[in-house]
Amino acid sequence: MIVFLWILLCSILISLILSTASLKLIVKDIRIENIDSAVSILKILLCENEDKLKLEFLDYIRLKISLKLTIFNGIQIFSLNFDEKRLKKIMLKQLEKEIKNNKDIKEDKKKAKEISKKIIPELYFRKSKLQIEIGTDDAAVTAIMTSVISIIIAIVLPYITDLKNYKNYYYKVTPIYLKQNVFFLQFSCIITSRLIHIIKIMCSKKNKAL
Repeated sequence: MIVFLWILLCSILISLILSTASLKLIVKDIRIENIDSAVSILKILLCENEDKLKLEFLDYIRLKISLKLTIFNGIQIFSLNFDEKRLKKIMLKQLEKEIKNNKDIKEDKKKAKEISKKIIPELYFRKSKLQIEIGTDDAAVTAIMTSVISIIIAIVLPYITDLKNYKNYYYKVTPIYLKQNVFFLQFSCIITSRLIHIIKIMCSKKNKAL
């Protein structure tokens, strides 16, 4: 009887933990500091390079992010911190491991893409802050680019945020009229998701594979 009660108590506790557990991604700072860095990132990501070479885009950004697991709406279980160097090191290590084990990287990327499509709707942007400064050697082009970027942000924002709490979401696109190419981007946000939702998605994907 005592054993049964102990098992029941543990089951209830585990259920409570899983139902209240949340993953929180805190993007403290993502920064692209100049036009040369922005151009280099675009070239790397758009060209058909090997996956290993594509990771070089991390050399041109500055970032600080934290991943936290909390339960009961605030009790922190663990926290992981990353900067651009540590993130690149982890991603390279994972890629080299897959190559060493002769894994079908294209197939893995396809599976990861399918899982991402299901996980993204479960993500909730609690806060975001975006600042962009842009300038070209032509004042008219600068004005047009500033307007286009602002319009795109305004269109996308309602789909990824809760506008009832609009004060939590801030963006500013500033034109720089110095008759030279200028680009600066700084972004921060907090994204959360219920752990149970992610577990369900991962389990359903695994069951289909079987």
